Amino acid sequence: MVDKIGLLNKVGLTDAEAKVYLTLLKNGGATGYEASKFSAVPRSKIYNVLESLVMKGFILYSEQENTNRYAAVPVEEIAERVKHETDVTLTELEGQLKDYRAQTDMDEFWHIREYENVFAKCRSILKRTESELLLQIWEEDLPGLLPQIQELEEKGIRTGIVYFGEKGEDEIALRHVCRHGMLEEKRKEMGGRFLTLVSDNQEVVFGQIISDAVSEVIWTKSKPMVAMAAECVRHDIYFYKSAGMFQEQMQEELGEDFHKVREIF
Repeated sequence: MVDKIGLLNKVGLTDAEAKVYLTLLKNGGATGYEASKFSAVPRSKIYNVLESLVMKGFILYSEQENTNRYAAVPVEEIAERVKHETDVTLTELEGQLKDYRAQTDMDEFWHIREYENVFAKCRSILKRTESELLLQIWEEDLPGLLPQIQELEEKGIRTGIVYFGEKGEDEIALRHVCRHGMLEEKRKEMGGRFLTLVSDNQEVVFGQIISDAVSEVIWTKSKPMVAMAAECVRHDIYFYKSAGMFQEQMQEELGEDFHKVREIF
């Protein structure tokens, strides 16, 4: 989870500015000296930082006889302004760039890094999925795509979800999902979590989820890679569908989590 400083970085503040803004938000009005003392921002920098925060609209100041006092603008007001400015900027950007088209060779393998970027791409793909979604996803990552998958189900689009987690299929708010066993074995084998998303047999996102912040995946429309990824998801579904039909016999032979099925050598 991103901390408060990191979140304020995302809306345009430096570390020093974020510290001073949080100090004023917590303690109310303060002089430059007090803001420096409570935020641990050096006095040699504090007035430049305060001036920058005033210009960015994060704080207000009042002129006193000997010095100025500063106070934070409420975070709700900041949030409303940032949303408005972002909407205006994006609308203008779409208008100015609407005649541009990204010329991308889809047979290439394109890297996407960082967790939020990976799942933003996945959500974009789900928006344009028209006929079939095949997905392998871990419990920790499913919430980021769950509303979009549910929308596809409501539209009648065929979905096949392989879920890596402790919950049973009946505890997951999806219609066509099977739980993959052997979680620890898969974590060891893959070095952590992983993701495979195949849309309409046209494009695939697959790769590693290293942590809740860091990920690296490949996105491609390469036909061999799309076909291979789709078959990987389908074979998981085939296996667990069969296992459900012959559960007692298979558990007796292969163990409760079917882990002996992997002992092929």
